[in-house]
Order: sequence, then structure tokens, then C-alpha cells
Amino acid sequence: MICVSVSNLAGLAEAIESGVGLIELRLDLIKESPSKLFLLVPKSIETIVTCRAGVKSDNERLELLKAGMKLGATYVDIEIETSADEMEVLNSAAAEVGCSLIVSYHNFKRTPDREELESVMISCYEKGGKIAKIATQVNGPEDIRNLLSIYELPGRKVILGMGPQGRITRLMGPYLGAEFTFASTGKGEETAPGQLTVKQLNDIFKV
Repeated sequence: MICVSVSNLAGLAEAIESGVGLIELRLDLIKESPSKLFLLVPKSIETIVTCRAGVKSDNERLELLKAGMKLGATYVDIEIETSADEMEVLNSAAAEVGCSLIVSYHNFKRTPDREELESVMISCYEKGGKIAKIATQVNGPEDIRNLLSIYELPGRKVILGMGPQGRITRLMGPYLGAEFTFASTGKGEETAPGQLTVKQLNDIFKV
């Protein structure tokens, strides 16, 4: 499955029109309330609510994520670095409304070795994640091998390599057991380094 990550209302409209089954709402970037956004998303499309650190205060992030879950988000994506208290609050809120928790790890500088990646993935599950998401910067072929090798381990997961060299992981993931892979609505609309557009992914998958 392709998940289109959107950071503005125009991108949300394009994602809906593209016919995808899953949309990530970047609440840290979209300048609209969750209540308005969920009025626009058809019930047939699943959603991930995400609010990355650094833009909103911790309290604002919590409230936005909780609001998204109450409005019907399928998944909520929470960083592995989230404090234990906040993680407990979000875990409880997710369980209350039947929203699945994604615990994610991002490394924008490098890809750890296989042993460290496995440890990170286990930690994602231990913190309550139904799905573990790992996204790391790819600097060479060994990084790609280490990332893709994690798919042989049990558990629901999304493993992504960031940057130009990591694009192959975005293509291979769905064939190796990824829950989904991420795409942008178009060039210049990427929310992570190395994202392909939804059109590019669809064209490649058709082949």
C-alpha cells in the first residue's frame, strides 16, 4: 500500500484525487485543525496522524494527536524519543478509540548496523507500537542491505532508507512485508529525503 504524506491543504486534495488508500496528515506542517482536515478526507481512506517535534509545544502536539485519534485516525505515529509520560497518555488514548500506534525511529545522518537496527525495532514494540517504523539516511550499499534484512524479523514494520540512495528501499518494502511505503503528492512536496511521488510509485509498481 502507498501512503501519501501531506503537509498542506492543496496536497491533501491531490492525495484524495490520486485514489490512494492511506494518507499521512502532518499536523506539525498543515496549518489547519484536525477537525477541518477530517471533514475533507473520505471515510474510505485510512489516515495516519503525525506531529513531529520542533514546531509545536509538547502540549500542543499531544492535543493535536489526541484530537486526530478521536476524529477517526487509523494510526498515530509517535517518535521513539517521546517521554514515558507522553507515551503512556498517547497509548491510552489510542487504545480508547481503537487507533493503532506506530512508534518511529528517524536517523537523518546514518544507518546503524544490523544489530543496532534490530534493537531499535524491538524498542519500538516495547514502547507500545503495533507497527515499528525505522527511517535512516542511506550512505552506501551496506546500509541498504542492513535495512532490508530487518524484514526477515517478526512483527509489523515499515523500514525506509532516506536520501537518493535509499529510494530502492521504498520500492522493495511492500514486496518484503512492509505495511506501506511513503510517497509525496508531487516533486517539491516531499516530507522526507528521497520520497518518490505517488505517480512514480504507481507507475513502477504497475511494471
